Amino acid sequence: MKSIDDETATAITSFMTSDDAFCRSLGNGHSLAVLVPELVDLDRDDGAPIPERFEGLAASLAKDHTPDQVRRIVRSLMGVGFNLNLFPNLALSMAFFRVLRPISANETEIRHVALAMDGGPEEANRVRLRIHEHFQGPFGFGSPDDAEAWERVQRGSHAGPDLPILVNRGLNRESTAPNGEKTAHATDETGMREAYAQWRTMMEQA
Repeated sequence: MKSIDDETATAITSFMTSDDAFCRSLGNGHSLAVLVPELVDLDRDDGAPIPERFEGLAASLAKDHTPDQVRRIVRSLMGVGFNLNLFPNLALSMAFFRVLRPISANETEIRHVALAMDGGPEEANRVRLRIHEHFQGPFGFGSPDDAEAWERVQRGSHAGPDLPILVNRGLNRESTAPNGEKTAHATDETGMREAYAQWRTMMEQA
C-alpha cells in the first residue's frame, strides 16, 4: 500500500544515499542535520524542474506571481532542507517545530507546530499544511514511526542502568573541526551523541 507517489518518496528519502547530506554537532547538545542541501537556502534556485505533483499549483500561482516567485514558493513547500535540534527539547524539522515537554518519568508531551509562509499565497500554505498532515498523520511515515521508536526507548529505559546504549553509528567516518564540531553523514548518530553527552554532563553536575 502506498500513500505517496514515487517522486515524493524519492525526494523525502534522498538524504540516505546523498554524499552531500551531513550531520554536525554544534556543542552544548545542539546539532544540525542537512538532509536536502539544495533547499538550505530557498533564495538559491538550482534550476531543477518543478516537481510534477506541484505543476497544478505552479500554474495557479503564475496568475499573480512572476516565474521566479513561483519557483521560490514551490521550493519552500517541503520546508528548509535541514533539521536543527536545540538541546534539550526543541527541534526545527524542515517544515515544522517539535517541542518535547516531560510530564513525568513515564509521560512526555510532544507538540507539533506546522510552519507556513508569512503573507504567502493561501493555496500554497494549504498545500504545505496537507504535506504536514500527510507526514505526521496516523497514516504517515513520520510521527507514527517516531512514536514507535519513542515507545521502545521508554521500554528500554526500564532495563536498568547497566544496559549499554549504543549510539555509535558513523564513528568510523566522523571528522572533528578545530572548534570541536563533529561532522558525519546525515544518517549517522553524531547529533544523538552530542545530545546524550550534554545530558550526561548535566546529570553529573546535578
